[in-house]
Amino acid sequence: MTNWKIILVVLLTTFGLHWQRSQGQAANRWLVVDIGLIGAGSEDILSSAMKKVERESMTGMVIQLDTPGGTLVATRAMVKKILSAPFPVAVWVGPDGARAASAGAFITLSGHVAGMAPGTNIGAAKPIQSSGQNIEQSDAKEKIENDTLAFMESIADARNRNKDMALSFVENSISITAEEALENKVIDLIVPSVAELLKQMDGKEIALSEDMGETTILDTQSFVIVNYEKGFREQILEIVSNPNIFYLLFVAGIIGIGFEMTNPGVFVPGVIGAICIILALIASSTLPVNFGSMLLIGVSIAFMVAEIFIPSFGILGIGGFIAFVVGSLFLIDGSNELGLSISPLSIIPGAIAVGGFGGFVGYLVLKSERRPSDSGVGAMIGEEAEVIKDFVEGKGKIRVNGEIWDAVSESGDLSTDDKVEIIAVEGLILSVRTR
Repeated sequence: MTNWKIILVVLLTTFGLHWQRSQGQAANRWLVVDIGLIGAGSEDILSSAMKKVERESMTGMVIQLDTPGGTLVATRAMVKKILSAPFPVAVWVGPDGARAASAGAFITLSGHVAGMAPGTNIGAAKPIQSSGQNIEQSDAKEKIENDTLAFMESIADARNRNKDMALSFVENSISITAEEALENKVIDLIVPSVAELLKQMDGKEIALSEDMGETTILDTQSFVIVNYEKGFREQILEIVSNPNIFYLLFVAGIIGIGFEMTNPGVFVPGVIGAICIILALIASSTLPVNFGSMLLIGVSIAFMVAEIFIPSFGILGIGGFIAFVVGSLFLIDGSNELGLSISPLSIIPGAIAVGGFGGFVGYLVLKSERRPSDSGVGAMIGEEAEVIKDFVEGKGKIRVNGEIWDAVSESGDLSTDDKVEIIAVEGLILSVRTR
């Protein structure tokens, strides 16, 4: 074989190996999504990330978790999605110093693979009120705790984890270190990074929900990590989903509406209160995000219409504009697999149209306020009247629109049947001058 043929074979072989390796890595992509406080925002982020994994045919997903907890409603929804995922979902509590407290314990245990970084902790999952206070002793407290215990037990059974330790997270609010979690078979691995988690997951046997009980062997000898980029909508939802924030929103909403009810016509507290209440309901997962968004847009329309009939010097119109923009932003969902999502660019002309309508209504209201009165005594200014009694020392009587009025003249004394123009009204006396 000649030298050029040998070189060609080496080049083709090298290229082939490189292409095969790159194809294998491209096919073994793992999406990494960062989750903090558990609430409507994190639930929305998880849903969008899972849709991205399926849409782009990725191998699986890693949830990087660092949370003090969150709402039980959002936790249940997220655990349900993880347990029923048709692809591997790993949970890694990290980096060092992170925690999976309260709701985070449920999420960690629900992963097909659960790992923690050194120096992290997990547990303290006893249910409490959103205000941070313990639930008062009652039948309701017992029901909530029993329901939460059963929820944790079902997760431990599904993922074959230490049931007793998992239940102690809820029953006794115990919190343990990563080393203790591994020793008690609550988690599978202690690793310093997501990359190391994926490496050590290689060869692990897991059961996917769609496999009907059959197991799958993970192959992570080579992989590509893709970081999930949160959209503007998700970032805003994360902020308002903070239990402290949505609690303050709820309190502000109640105060605003209460103040408006006791002081009708102020408008500002009522408008702010209504928007705050809806945002609080979205943030606490009481209202689904899309439904809450449509409710905000509906309220914005109601404010705009009310501005026409109840002049508020633009307060209702401005409140309606704000509600429309916020509601529209929450409707943005680029991960919607059906494409049923509005574009951020479409909000701009929509907001301009709504703002323009509100401004036009405000202009009409202001114009109406400045227009001279067309009823009552004020409407007589500029009217023609007839003198029916001679004016003496500038005082006399006139007839206008069939009515007899006392009048004073700035044109001196006037005679009966003279025509005059009304120039002012002061109480029950009209000021006139000759036409």
